[in-house]
Amino acid sequence: MSVGDWQPEPQPLATLEQAQVTRLLGQLEENAGDLNWVANELTWVSPLAKASKAAWVAATDTLEETALIALIRFFTQLESQQGWNLGADSPVIPLFKALKKQQGAVDRELVQWVKQNTDNKFLPFGPLL
Repeated sequence: MSVGDWQPEPQPLATLEQAQVTRLLGQLEENAGDLNWVANELTWVSPLAKASKAAWVAATDTLEETALIALIRFFTQLESQQGWNLGADSPVIPLFKALKKQQGAVDRELVQWVKQNTDNKFLPFGPLL
């Protein structure tokens, strides 16, 4: 019988620094849809993906529409292509709400794109209750 080391799950980030979001947006622009870079950057990307909804809501205040769309697409693809299971805690949900608020309406094309590119039943609107 062997005993392994137990590693507790880290707590989700309660706040996001603007520098973190800017760095992520820079990587997205530099890699143009290719997610292979994520495997080498898990130490800082994983906490962003698992940040609290409140942290993402606060971070969206300064983001433009194009940045919100880029992040929505990234986290949707990250979950489906990299095998991450974020469920109802996906950053796509608060990002999508922020985009809807900025636009004043639902971006139907983006909704269809998200639904076509994910198996997460909570995306893009979150849990029903």
